[in-house]
Amino acid sequence: MDYDTLDWMFRYINVESYVWELVQQKVLNQFTETDRLSFFQTLHLCFQRIAQAKGTIDRFYSIGGYTIRLSFGSDLVATQLTPAISHLETNPTEYPALTICLWDNATTKTQLPGLMPAFIRIFQWYWHEYLDGRMNVKALCSDRFQMHFKMGPNIFSALDFQQNLALYWIDDATLLPYWERGSPLQNILSWWTSRQQRQYVHAAAVGTATGGVLLAAKGGSGKSTSALSCLNSSLTYASDDYCLISTDPIPYVYSLYNTAKLKGAKDLERFPELTPLITNGDRLHEEKALIFLNQHFPEKVVSGFPLRAILVPKITGERDTRLSKSTAIAALKALAPSTLFQLSGTGESSFQMMSQVVKQLPCFTLELGTDISQIPQVILEFLNASETSFGSLSTVHSR
Repeated sequence: MDYDTLDWMFRYINVESYVWELVQQKVLNQFTETDRLSFFQTLHLCFQRIAQAKGTIDRFYSIGGYTIRLSFGSDLVATQLTPAISHLETNPTEYPALTICLWDNATTKTQLPGLMPAFIRIFQWYWHEYLDGRMNVKALCSDRFQMHFKMGPNIFSALDFQQNLALYWIDDATLLPYWERGSPLQNILSWWTSRQQRQYVHAAAVGTATGGVLLAAKGGSGKSTSALSCLNSSLTYASDDYCLISTDPIPYVYSLYNTAKLKGAKDLERFPELTPLITNGDRLHEEKALIFLNQHFPEKVVSGFPLRAILVPKITGERDTRLSKSTAIAALKALAPSTLFQLSGTGESSFQMMSQVVKQLPCFTLELGTDISQIPQVILEFLNASETSFGSLSTVHSR
């Protein structure tokens, strides 16, 4: 391309009229790494102008053992996105491992600069040509950059691995969907943590300070029920939906979100004590119920623990819950498909990490009975029995 500086992004004011022209000229198809950098810099400059004019709200979180700074352009964006990770908030540092800049147009009363709105329209109208099956913007992704556009709420996520800098833009934060509030920043965090030997997985995790279990299963298999049943036991809770795992020097799980998600009348019947804690009770006809557990059970929500085993929940319809020996292949089948399907940027390296962890740990089927009070008892008895054979894994683990 002829454009060698980011100035080309600012050439026109009436950008809507250029959508058709940009598509016809296949401008995105001609993007080079220099163009990707210009695109990223232009978007970052938009945030910098907001920060200079209005200041930012900076908060720091320990995610996967790394300190990450979230720099918000408005209080509303911070309010919407931080409850799910509030249990991971940590002290500020001058040199965070990753910085994420977050803002929206509506509450900052700004617009994206230059041709940026035209590109957003292209991603919306011509998604079948410019986005892959996971909504990654094909022309903007490379070994250095990852960029993703979520249609509907119009969320654009971008990450520059070289700068350890990410950008998160949404058109209107008041329209942020419930699933994004419950599990925020999935794309950026999964991209970045994968380069730090941390694998984002669709799984739950419960345990004690000295060790716990990973609960791996597709939706509707009892994974969340198993995790939430442990709130009324001596077990601690790291996740019931998504978490991070590492394998070196030993298998370890890191908490990501403290969000509990309940779906439908049956889930609410199983946990009637949680019903008053639901944050979106007026929208349950179209949304899963969200509960931010750190607000109500701060002593139960932990940042992580060593892993002792992988349990694959299976609903049996019988009264009693029990464990039966399983295989690494069965555990991988329960863990990998939903992870690879749901998360942008997952691929061969992600599969290898999950394969490694199921080989390092014993695998069991958690045969779930109708008496859910037995679930934490069975898990705790297993952890107590395995204490001697596993030793004190917590003293071995280090970042």
